[in-house]
Amino acid sequence: MPIYAVVLDLDGVILDSETTYRQAWRIAAQSLGFTLNEDFLKTLSGLSIDAVGEALRQELGAGFDPKRFHALSTQIWEEQIKRRGLRVKPGYFLLLAALHKLKLPYALATNSHRLYAENCLKLSGVRQDFPLLVTRSEVKAGKPAPDVFLEAAKRLACPPASCLAVEDSEAGLIAAHRAGMQPVWIPDAAPVPEASQKLAFARFSSLGQLAQALPALCLGKN
Repeated sequence: MPIYAVVLDLDGVILDSETTYRQAWRIAAQSLGFTLNEDFLKTLSGLSIDAVGEALRQELGAGFDPKRFHALSTQIWEEQIKRRGLRVKPGYFLLLAALHKLKLPYALATNSHRLYAENCLKLSGVRQDFPLLVTRSEVKAGKPAPDVFLEAAKRLACPPASCLAVEDSEAGLIAAHRAGMQPVWIPDAAPVPEASQKLAFARFSSLGQLAQALPALCLGKN
């Protein structure tokens, strides 16, 4: 089916941010007397903040204070971003150019809340590139529920089946599939089980590779 609009995830797809979150979470946990290993931290990629908190409660037990952890990890994350900045993923500008050349409407759909997503986009210098942004703040449930994708399709005035959904995480692929969109997968650090990988009709190594494939996708040659 031809593609008439594109819906992009934020963290791990547009922004090279997942490693910064994991580092902040690990340091915050250590400060509170807990240890989080890298494999577990990677399973949190793509989840909403509520789902992250629940996963941490299950992992760390009754002595874990999610509110204190969230405040501390946010402070740590903001400090490290001020020092190091926040970069876009390789191929981002190629994809943006391709979207404009093909005159494809596009939007961001993220599990992050509005203020957090806005801040990340501003820190990376690309907020002006996304006039249409759908966040966890505007919907009832975060990914893997389909809500952010359905709201993005509504605002794009495009049927979900004609929307390409670009994701890196299992939660995102499931959400896009449930929304009835055409998911594509660009792997980042998050582990994605084989069953969820199969929800994507295509896999790309980078945004640049996706940009090269967009003309054919618009013609329905997927």
